[in-house]
Amino acid sequence: MDTKKWFAETSHRRITDDVIAELLNVTRKTANKRVNDGLSMDDLVTISRGLDINPVQALVELGHLEYDEVEQFLDSDGQLVATATPGQLSLELARQLNPATFAPELDMLAERRAKKSHDRVPPRPDGEDNGLPLGSVAYSGEDEDARKDQEERDFD
Repeated sequence: MDTKKWFAETSHRRITDDVIAELLNVTRKTANKRVNDGLSMDDLVTISRGLDINPVQALVELGHLEYDEVEQFLDSDGQLVATATPGQLSLELARQLNPATFAPELDMLAERRAKKSHDRVPPRPDGEDNGLPLGSVAYSGEDEDARKDQEERDFD
């Protein structure tokens, strides 16, 4: 695709050699020569930033980077929203919505979450009070009503 046309369509404005020259801080003649010879990646990044376009988008869509290369880079050092767990998304959302005063607590939660094994819940030590009222704890013993009903049937 024609580079000027791509920048015009993406930025929703008319892109001329004069606009490119101004963004690259060169003469119109030099800008024209660079466009005709093929803009370097440095020039593409500079123009993109000047037009408030993501430079990575320009490098990918103009054929200098592959989408897979960008995704592999993000998966190795960053995190894609598409591959983030709900917990990671929640922590990031909390980090961005809460005042900076909560940042240390959020970082501590993230560390604990990263260290925590999700495969099993460790058993509670005997005698430890979890603070729940006795009425809210599920009873896992014998069903006394069912036992009484059975005894009555056996007695008859």
